[in-house]
Amino acid sequence: MARTAKRYSDKVIKIQNNDIETFYVGIYSRLSVDNNSRKSESIENQIEIISQYISDNNSNPYRKMNLKIYDTYIDRGITGTSFKRDGFERLMQDVKTHTVTCIIVKDLSRFGRDYLETGNLIEKILPFLGCRFIAVADNYDSMSENVNESKLAMNIKNLVNEMYAKDISKKVTLAREMSARNGSFVGVTAPYGYEIVHVNGLRKLQINEECAEVVREIYDLYSQGESFNYIRLKLYNGRVHSVRDYKKYGHVYCQMGEVLHQWSEGAIQGILQNSSYTGDLIQCKRKSKLHEGEKEDRITIQNVHQAIVSREIFEKVQVRFENRKENDRCKYNLKNTENIYRNILYCGNCGKIMHSVYNQSRVNDERHYAYFCKRAYRVDPKRCQKNYIREEQITEFISEQLRNILKEKNVKAKDLTRLSMEEYNRIISDYASEEKKICEECEVMRKKAGDKFVQYKEGFMSREEYDLFKQNRKEQDAFAEKRLVELQKRIKKAKRKAEEENKFLRSLFKVNQCKKMNIQFIESLVEKIMVFPNGAIDIVFNFSKEGR
Repeated sequence: MARTAKRYSDKVIKIQNNDIETFYVGIYSRLSVDNNSRKSESIENQIEIISQYISDNNSNPYRKMNLKIYDTYIDRGITGTSFKRDGFERLMQDVKTHTVTCIIVKDLSRFGRDYLETGNLIEKILPFLGCRFIAVADNYDSMSENVNESKLAMNIKNLVNEMYAKDISKKVTLAREMSARNGSFVGVTAPYGYEIVHVNGLRKLQINEECAEVVREIYDLYSQGESFNYIRLKLYNGRVHSVRDYKKYGHVYCQMGEVLHQWSEGAIQGILQNSSYTGDLIQCKRKSKLHEGEKEDRITIQNVHQAIVSREIFEKVQVRFENRKENDRCKYNLKNTENIYRNILYCGNCGKIMHSVYNQSRVNDERHYAYFCKRAYRVDPKRCQKNYIREEQITEFISEQLRNILKEKNVKAKDLTRLSMEEYNRIISDYASEEKKICEECEVMRKKAGDKFVQYKEGFMSREEYDLFKQNRKEQDAFAEKRLVELQKRIKKAKRKAEEENKFLRSLFKVNQCKKMNIQFIESLVEKIMVFPNGAIDIVFNFSKEGR
């Protein structure tokens, strides 16, 4: 059944005690590299400094606030240039639910090294959420009387922190590239079949013969036309540990008392497409922006270590991969191929995402999907029960649940379609506004070009300056043209999606006449769908997330 839970009961977190406000503190500590040699920056030292600050504040008879520790949030080995950190995300979740009303860090760099994002969080988002922010070493308190005087210093420090992070990143990148050009292996772990050894100050790959035999067998089988499933089963029957279990146990073949798991298809594909097995090293891959698209830069050194497979067999395998990709492209170029549940459908038994199959209509090329748990076909201890469901069954169940919810809330079809159109009109309006702004900027540039030409002809501008202006205008015109085409496509797409969505919303109120949804709409409605082997379906709607 669809789950709709009760909303949070309002909890009063800030309390007044003799006119002294109490804040519930989230202590945040982060270290990019957890290195014990850096005692001044260690996680423990950061927490100790913050704890001492809280203790000193609470023991001060003239204090203006009480600080009570709610929880400690830690991120180890995580860069400050990104806010995708487990500890930080858990902290912000508690801030949003008002269980944490004050964040305290040792200094601003611990909170983040992205100048714009860090400043936006401290100056806009946290005040909006009613959360105080204190950086002890930087003497910054977002609710202090002199906070406006401290903001400039805080912004400068955030900018310095970001520049420092970029400088360190650049130096590390250059060092890695230099090592790679010298033929050193710069990866963290060696590819399966190799071991890392140090030769004349360089990290080299050396063959591990026991693993190498497994790699050769995988290449031989695939080059002879065998499928991934056949290879996986053969390795399992041969009691060959998967790559993950090999790293865990330290040997290739399963021994008494150890658990044997099947190889994943991804691990086999990774081995078959890794050119390291030919003796080459392709490292430091990165994409650089150009005026027209992107270019991939990489450092390639050939014959830098002993090969496990010949170039001939490697190339033969790559040809088979290309043929496979071409077949897939031909399949997915057909119309009506939208697999709308691919990102949100999970097996209720094992919790893994379900895989899709389809049958293709010979009349209109339309696909009809069904989903199954792939783990039901494993032969190892991770085997799951058989679990299968058709796309139409899911759509029918979602529609029924939505109808029930809308009926309880006395919502009519016209209300839903009106709200939907308002949202899409807002999106289209934003695109149209940007389109208008670009056209206005192009007109300004056109007039400016006339003035510049006159200045050049009258000798008030050099040829070099005029040529530079023309080049800049050319690039701006090219960007504007490309962006205008993209905006037109987005406007058409938004109108199409609005029409599809409104058809579905109207059909919700007509039993057994529900239209097919689009993937954007379904993912905006549903967070997760759990399908169980007994046929039960559990839906978690996005609009009930606040209440869980």
